[in-house]
Amino acid sequence: MNWLKIPNLKGKDRYETWENYSIVFIFFGVILLILGIGTTVITTKGIPAILSMLGAFISFIATVALIVIWLVRDMKGV
Repeated sequence: MNWLKIPNLKGKDRYETWENYSIVFIFFGVILLILGIGTTVITTKGIPAILSMLGAFISFIATVALIVIWLVRDMKGV
């Protein structure tokens, strides 16, 4: 099961490490969003709606965090 191994997310500095984690959370949120939208074919109430909203929320927060990380990195000149 080598293909299930999570790659090392540690970067050269702490900004790059946070950037890597935020990108992973964006992908996780997108997967939840896709599952939620896909399961709305079966029913539009309950878990599919919650999965869609949760996926969109996680993706949005992770994207905002990534932008803030880029801004802080730019301001500090790292």
